[in-house]
Amino acid sequence: MNRRTLEQLINAIAVVLVIAGLVIMFNFNPEGNELVSHGVENFKYFTVLSNVFWGLVAFSQLSFDILSVVSDKKIEGLESRFRIAKLIATTAVGLTFFTIAFFLWPVYKLPGMYSGSNLFFHLIVPLLAMVDFVLLEGEEKIPFKVTFIAIIPTFLYACFYLANILINGVGKWPDTNDWYGYLNWGYIGGAVIFVLTILVTWLMACMLRWVSNILNKSN
Repeated sequence: MNRRTLEQLINAIAVVLVIAGLVIMFNFNPEGNELVSHGVENFKYFTVLSNVFWGLVAFSQLSFDILSVVSDKKIEGLESRFRIAKLIATTAVGLTFFTIAFFLWPVYKLPGMYSGSNLFFHLIVPLLAMVDFVLLEGEEKIPFKVTFIAIIPTFLYACFYLANILINGVGKWPDTNDWYGYLNWGYIGGAVIFVLTILVTWLMACMLRWVSNILNKSN
């Protein structure tokens, strides 16, 4: 099995898992499962938004691959565009993986972090996405400036998160607007976490770009 076929297989599996995660999220009682709410309310979580975003990019790529085979016509520059889109989306789900694994789980030890839809969104899909990205082939290396573009989804979400708290207040658990508990150390602590999150996002984008460019250095 060559790199391209393996990458397409991973894409297909991960897209199915994103859909399965959404079905579980909307149809099963979240009692006792942390970081899961009811129905549409789940879309307040960066975890869900980033996984859906990645799933849409992967589905689009699969669709264009199928169309190119059926029509026997290759769209010029499409691979490079998908590599950039995948870098942005993979950075987002990668941040979800590392935030849960190295911050929320060690600090809070919340039950349900890796069960139900969280198993897909917190662990399996992000890992598959990162493996998928380093398998992506392209004729040109990803420009360094794209790593800054990869920060945008995280930055916009952080602005929404903080704005919601400033407008509506922190609130009390389980109806808090600080559902990730970033303000448990006060606003200064929250600001530090905000800056560190953006920095980690950028470093992750740099790492993914570096690995991808190394694997495609012969192009």
